[in-house]
Amino acid sequence: MDELQRQIEKARCEMHDLAAQAGLGAPEVLQKSQELDKLLNQFYQAKMCSSSR
Repeated sequence: MDELQRQIEKARCEMHDLAAQAGLGAPEVLQKSQELDKLLNQFYQAKMCSSSR
């Protein structure tokens, strides 16, 4: 879970940097946002599974 949190934070920082450089509508920002969404979904899924045990 800690590794997943590190990946989320890294992707979030990268997305912010890309948005600052290329603008919010840039394709690479959208791609990074989708990557971040996937990581967040994995995190919440793992959290839900661990809390239901």
